[in-house]
Amino acid sequence: MLAIALVACDSDKVSTVEEVEPSEELKAFLESPPRTNVSGAHKQSDPHASLSADKMAQVALQHLDEGRAELAVETLNEAIGKYPQDVMLLSIRASVFLQQQQSSLALADLNRAIEINPHDAVLLVNRAQAYRSFGRNEEARRDLDGAIEIDPNSVAAYFNRGSLLFEAEKYDLALADFNRCVELGPAVPAAYFNRASTYEALGQRDKAIGDLEHFLTLNPEESWAQVARDMLKQWDPDLS
Repeated sequence: MLAIALVACDSDKVSTVEEVEPSEELKAFLESPPRTNVSGAHKQSDPHASLSADKMAQVALQHLDEGRAELAVETLNEAIGKYPQDVMLLSIRASVFLQQQQSSLALADLNRAIEINPHDAVLLVNRAQAYRSFGRNEEARRDLDGAIEIDPNSVAAYFNRGSLLFEAEKYDLALADFNRCVELGPAVPAAYFNRASTYEALGQRDKAIGDLEHFLTLNPEESWAQVARDMLKQWDPDLS
């Protein structure tokens, strides 16, 4: 049985704000104790009132980093209410919705963001993920083609297009995309895993085994590492 990973590297999955030093105002808000006797988040004096879109995005990402996804979404909702044309805010909220498997909400935000900025490759890659969750693979393929045209070095775009092609049993085309992934992102474990499955589908087992063995040297998640070890035992009994 063949398996493929569906997500590339974390750095390509979502749009993030640029790394900057938080302002003193933002630090004071993040370090302040939680308010009590308040119905909902930040309903009394609004600590976000004077924050820019960038700073509100940083607050939301801080909430996400600390496991407060619901509060992150509330912050993003408030921010988008203030800055409805801010592509960064829409992109971050869409990424949260994708991670929560709320694909309809993610797609709505991504459609809006792409309407504002149609030349952002990351937005197109993320919308392709939303389309795939609905089985709208032709639309996903068009977005991935567009992302690669905008950014020929997008590992995530090649990876996701390769996965689509693999599922469609277009193995030669999938292999070309996974080869490009490995060329652009030689430290991305999932690219080797998927290329191994593609080599196996093409009857090139020696190359498939080589890719899986290399995949295991890159410290993948244990669940995927176990899948790879099981596949190796199936493909080469001498490894068991």
